[in-house]
Amino acid sequence: MSIARGFVLVVGLLPCVAACRDTPEAKAAQARAAAATRSQELARRIAIADANPAKGLPVAMWLMPPDLREISGLALTPDGRVLTHDDNIGKIYEIDPKTGIVLKSFALSGDPHGDFEAITIAGEDIYLLQSKGKLFKFKEGADGAQVPYSVYDTRLGKECEFESLTYEADSSRLLMACKRFLSKKAPHELFIYRLPLPLSGSSKISTLTVPLAEVVGSNSWKNFHPSDIAIDPLTGNYVLIASHEKGLVVITPDGEVVRSEPLPGEHNQGEGVTVTKDSILIVSDEATNRPAAMTLYRWRP
Repeated sequence: MSIARGFVLVVGLLPCVAACRDTPEAKAAQARAAAATRSQELARRIAIADANPAKGLPVAMWLMPPDLREISGLALTPDGRVLTHDDNIGKIYEIDPKTGIVLKSFALSGDPHGDFEAITIAGEDIYLLQSKGKLFKFKEGADGAQVPYSVYDTRLGKECEFESLTYEADSSRLLMACKRFLSKKAPHELFIYRLPLPLSGSSKISTLTVPLAEVVGSNSWKNFHPSDIAIDPLTGNYVLIASHEKGLVVITPDGEVVRSEPLPGEHNQGEGVTVTKDSILIVSDEATNRPAAMTLYRWRP
């Protein structure tokens, strides 16, 4: 595996070294020590990135366990944890982004299967999005728990295939960017659907459209197929990534393109994105010819 200079390459699980005693107390102590070491190393890498902003190198790369081979969307909790999921079953994983350690997992009751592509958090509610536009709403569960859920069909699945979802707190609405139009007469625009909360049959869905030429900008892309969307907590701008184009676009809520550029680093299949309050960009990749991973960069709006 070719890793760019500047990576911190650490697996998401913490195996016990040979000298570690096989007791819960010893394993817990080792886990705490390893987490502290990773956090310190990450802080050091961030300081280096701040001193050399032009290089744009990753500050960490956390490899995911086998259960997250098809890691998809990312969502950031108010206290800085990351929630993610597999794209085949309704199972949610909680990860510490500063250490890459999987803290817990829980699942939707009955283990529903489907093409789950994105996740977001709105207050105490979590939403999981299927590619055909269905939203699964539930609460966070304890480790190993199964949680009840409700389903809301946006009925947008007849128009678009979706892989992106985020919550815009200022306007109390969900955002869904259309990845692929199903009509043969697809508009030459980026469509972001806005769904006001709470969701109901009378919800009035609005759209933000941005000309594709402005989204592509000076890049060599022929299109832009969003694989996830997040909101920059400092500016409120929309941050979108596209796995196919290996691109990143930043758009204001009014539709002005702020940046349009290649994704930093090396991403074979970038599926999820989020931005932390302390300006860390996190991109998740499904496993391809290398393991699934979450890669961290210094974010500069």
